[in-house]
Amino acid sequence: MKLSQAVFARLFVLVMGISSVGLPASRAQSSNTIGSWLTLTLSNDTASFGVYAPATNANGVFDLYCKTNLTDGEDWVWIQRGARGQTNLVLTNLPPDQGYFTLGVTNAIRAGFTNSALPPEDDGPSAPATLPFTVNYFGSNYSSLFVNNNGNVTFDDAKSAYVPSSLINVGIRIIAPYWADVDSSNPLSDVVKYGDGLVDGRAAFGVEWVNVGYFWAHVDRLLSCQLVIIDRSDIAPGDFDMEFNYDKVQWQFGDASGGIPAHAGFTSGVAGHELAGSGVLDAFLDSNVATGLIYHNLNSSVPGRYLFFFRDGQPLP
Repeated sequence: MKLSQAVFARLFVLVMGISSVGLPASRAQSSNTIGSWLTLTLSNDTASFGVYAPATNANGVFDLYCKTNLTDGEDWVWIQRGARGQTNLVLTNLPPDQGYFTLGVTNAIRAGFTNSALPPEDDGPSAPATLPFTVNYFGSNYSSLFVNNNGNVTFDDAKSAYVPSSLINVGIRIIAPYWADVDSSNPLSDVVKYGDGLVDGRAAFGVEWVNVGYFWAHVDRLLSCQLVIIDRSDIAPGDFDMEFNYDKVQWQFGDASGGIPAHAGFTSGVAGHELAGSGVLDAFLDSNVATGLIYHNLNSSVPGRYLFFFRDGQPLP
């Protein structure tokens, strides 16, 4: 028994053409008005970056982007993310022509989707929330779902369970960006929000667990993640895309969870998919550069964004 938004803020551009063939070691430095700067040392096809974070970067992470030239309008390509307090980034296999680098901070959380909200609470779900379109989820059509406080949504019934489990044979149709014991009852925690919006001109529905605490009313560490369901009925009725977006993952279970860490993924109730590291101690945390959710992506160029495609009721492999 239990007791009790993607914005790329570019900081500066290191405008330096480099060649990866026979290049002697060289060094460059750039800075901006808020005091963020880096150094670059080149040796053959390897670049070693020294990153000096400004005090204004609260999360402490930085993203390194690259492009081959500055004149044809090509997009900056995300290379890698540095952890909080990390001061060294190494990039090998540099492009054969010219390379230009920019250091920025990318937030995978999409703006909007805050029309409605759950109250400050622990474990309580929403009433059925109406979707702005119908989704075919594992062969059944749904026009509404339940927003559950504990990092997930369900279709057939609300779910207040605060101890996560494997999403295989869980017995309920669930989408769980971060199934763990969210507790927003502390005034310093934000609340769970959800609502309609647009993604690239398409109708969408999103739920965000942004800057929320964990049981028992703790706010010393926070979670910021988001689910976005995007209408793709332009392909076939009921088709949709789905994003899991992560910007901050500092905790993994509550005081009453028995030390069981978060699970993330989706399921038909029987068959499903879990993200690598699901249910593994410390695997999802920002402190884990190797497997932390904010350091990777799927079917996306945005760090912390995992994109899935549902067609004819089934997830594409």
